[in-house]
This record gives sequence, C-alpha cells and structure tokens, in this order.
Amino acid sequence: MRCLVALLFVAAGLAACDVSDIPRDPRRITMAVSRDITSLDPAATFLLANQLAMNLAYEKLVVAEVADGRPTGRMLGQLAERWETSADGLSWTFFLRAGHRFDDGSEVTAEAVKFSFERTLKLKAPPSQFLFFLRSVEAVAPHEVRFTLRTPVPFFLEVLAVPTASIVNPKVLAKANGADIGSRWLSTQTAGSGPYRVSRFEKGQRVTLTPNPHATRQPAYFTEVNFMTVKDDATRVIQLAKGAIDIVDPVSGASDAWVAARPGVDVVTGPSPTVAFLHMNNERPLFRDVRVRRAVSLAIDRELIGKAIYQGRASLLHGVLPAGVPGHDAQLPKPVHDPEAARALLREAGVAPGTPVKFTVVGDGSGVSPLALAISAQLEAVGLKVVIERISTAARTKIMKGDFDITTQSINLDFPDPSIVFNFVYNSATIGGANFPRYRNASVDKLIGQADRTLDREARAALYQQAQRIVLDEMPTIVLFQLDWQRAIGSDIQGVNYDFSQPTFYNFESMRRVGVRVTVQ
Repeated sequence: MRCLVALLFVAAGLAACDVSDIPRDPRRITMAVSRDITSLDPAATFLLANQLAMNLAYEKLVVAEVADGRPTGRMLGQLAERWETSADGLSWTFFLRAGHRFDDGSEVTAEAVKFSFERTLKLKAPPSQFLFFLRSVEAVAPHEVRFTLRTPVPFFLEVLAVPTASIVNPKVLAKANGADIGSRWLSTQTAGSGPYRVSRFEKGQRVTLTPNPHATRQPAYFTEVNFMTVKDDATRVIQLAKGAIDIVDPVSGASDAWVAARPGVDVVTGPSPTVAFLHMNNERPLFRDVRVRRAVSLAIDRELIGKAIYQGRASLLHGVLPAGVPGHDAQLPKPVHDPEAARALLREAGVAPGTPVKFTVVGDGSGVSPLALAISAQLEAVGLKVVIERISTAARTKIMKGDFDITTQSINLDFPDPSIVFNFVYNSATIGGANFPRYRNASVDKLIGQADRTLDREARAALYQQAQRIVLDEMPTIVLFQLDWQRAIGSDIQGVNYDFSQPTFYNFESMRRVGVRVTVQ
C-alpha cells in the first residue's frame, strides 16, 4: 500500500520528465532505460544500457538459438553461413553469407570482420578483455575469415554472439579523430549491418533508431525504436501506464504489483542471468568440516527468502547450473530446508550452540540487506551466533584475501557457459581472486581443465556434470537461487523472443503491435 501511495505522490511532480508528448504512431516503440547511454561503440563499452542500440544496429558472426526464454545450446549463423574448426581448436574459419550490407550500402566482407576485431584489440577498452585468447584474424578470401587462438576456447562461439563482437564498417576510419580509430564518432553514431541504424542521439535523454535501408533483416513492423532515459522507477511505470512508454525493463519489485494492476500492461517474469551464492570460507576451522557446510545449507529456507524478499522472483536450481547452460542436470535434487537435520549435523560435528560466525556483507548503502538479515536469522535458529560485518565495495579485497567467515555473492552469466560459474567459484587456481570460498579439490580442478579443453559440447557438458556432483556432495559453497527477471510491457506488443542471458535485448525487428492498447491518463 505504501508503494502505491508513493507512486501517486510522485505522479504529481512529473511534468519535467513527462514523455507523453511523443506522437502515438503505432509503428514507433519506446523503451525506458534507467541509465544514460554514453557510447554506442562496441569496442569501447560493454555497459548494458549502451549495448541496447548496438544489438539492433550491428550484426555478429553467430547468435544463440533461444527457446522458451533459454538458449538451446545451438549456435546459429548470422553473418556466417557456416564455420570449421581445426582438431586442436586453435583455428576457426568462418564463411560469410553474401549480400549483407552496412547502412551505407557497402558489403560486409572478411576484411570488415578482421578490421572489427583488430580495432577492439587496438582500442584496449574493457571489451578487449573478451578477446584475451585471440592471436590473429586473417581475411583468407572476400567471404572467408580465419581466427587463430592462443589457446583452445570451447565457448568461442558464445563470445562471438555478444555485442562486443559486432562487425563495424571499416569506413569509420574516415571519421577517426587522432588515434581513436573512430571511437568518438561511433559514440553517438552506428556503422553496422543490423536491421536498424541510429538516426538521433540526445545525450542523457534519447537514442532513436530507424531502419537500415540496406539490411538483409528488414524490420517487420516497427519503423522507429526509441530508448528513453528515465532514471526514476516510479516515473517509468507511470509513463508506461499512460501509454507514453511501451516497455520498462526491468521493473522493480517495489512497483510490480501496481504495474500489473494497470489496464493494457503485462508484467512478464522469466529467468535472469544472475545466480546468488552464500560462500563459506573453507579455510576457516569451522567450515573445514563438510558436516558444518551441509548444516548451513539445510538451515537456509530458500523458498521463504524468495517469497518474502524477492516477491517470488527467485528459482531454486537443480545443482549449480541453471537450465539453458551446458552441464545443467535436471536429475539432481533441489536443495531442501531442514533445520532439525542442520542442528543434528552441527551437534555431530561438535559445534557448540552460540558458536560465532562473522557474516561479511559488501555494500555502500545505509543498511544491511534483507537477504543478509534473513540468512542470519535462519543460521541463528539452528544455533550459530551470527555477527554482521559491513564493508564497502572498495574494501571487497578483504574477502578475496580470505578475511571472512561467510559472505554472499551474485554471479552474472554474461553468456550461458558453465566455465563462468566453475572458474569463478570452484577452481583452486582462482583462490585469492574469484574463488571466494577458497575451495580446493584436485578432481574438480582436473575436470574443469578437461572441460575447458574439450570442444565437443556433449562431452564437455558431461565433464561439468561430474564436477557438479562432486561440489554438491562437498558443499564448499551454497547456491541460493537463480533470480528471476521482470519486465512490464504494453499488452499490444507481441512477438518478444526473450533470452535470459541477455534479458534487456529485444528483437524489435520481428516484434509488432497488435490491436489497440488501453491506457490510463
């Protein structure tokens, strides 16, 4: 009720950011974004807000096939008609489809692919980190390009499907300012072969895209796509209800019930790329005992936390990998909540009631998160004495150094591959860095190493499934849940092809508006 009252009060002061004056052309679609779009150069940024327009203006060699909101594990050619891989996995050759053209009419060629990747490496901005394994790119023929890698990368195709791997028209060199390789010009313009191109860039306000007349994939319906910067949550949802905005993504839990009750608006829930963990320091005497680690897992009521804190927008996992990620095993049981069994394990391990546990919570806010408070209460209910220690984000190195008992962490799957989770959480080589629980197991390390050298997708998934069973038995850390993602969208918008690994990217070129939307003025 308080959220609704707050929304109504905010509504009275929206004149300065009211976007309802946009003409109601049915072929114009508008999405609200909460952050400024600062650059449109694929080689300069991988901030999500910046990539929204990129994803429509550029094409990539490959894209992931998606069904029911999750990747199927198959990669489809976009600019590439087919590809070949050497036996050692160090050479990948792509054969381009003929007829794909940039927005100036020039053809997409192997030289353009070579230029795009070399440009990203030369710019040395954050996206170049995605290509650390790339040794060279060679244009073998006008429509044949070969990548040579420093080491085999089984998820190379997945990397080629992110906006960082967008193919840019080499003619941007004519727009170069000094040694910036055209980056200043590309920060507000696009030079791709996607279905749209940027026609208007108003810093801090709006980015407008219109059809690329030379694109192979022409928009089926929408002739204008707008990304509007609207930073206030309440403002976004009120403008959505008024019909001035078509999509709010994501929609916050504080306002989803209010939005869902508005006529002409649908609130849609799907999986997100975020998996939440409760890490235990396996080097601390208390947590060296697997019985204690299992007891902590049994003490956590994940379903209650999901309902109370995340309004039901949290899903329990079979194992440690979400569905849609290779190695996911639906045969594994979901975690259970059993405080009596937790107490019994703690007694068996000789843990006295009131044993202190330091819960290190990272954050720059004014208070402790509800998640940390809920976990603390549940651990105290089985006999542990939890002391919460708050540290700033800048002090997170304290955790990397192992100066904690337990802590939480959320890991984002930037692309749906198990190596992200396993190398961040379970690989002993990353202790002191990403491996917060400081977990060591030679068998798991060996399986991760084998999987990361195996190109066969089924064989690789099987290796990760073996590793998954070991870590579930040893319980070095606790998978809490996969968070869900919510978007609010006008009920007249149809044809959204949702992908949980890229939740805010929309297939506007194949979406359409159907019927007349009911709005609240």
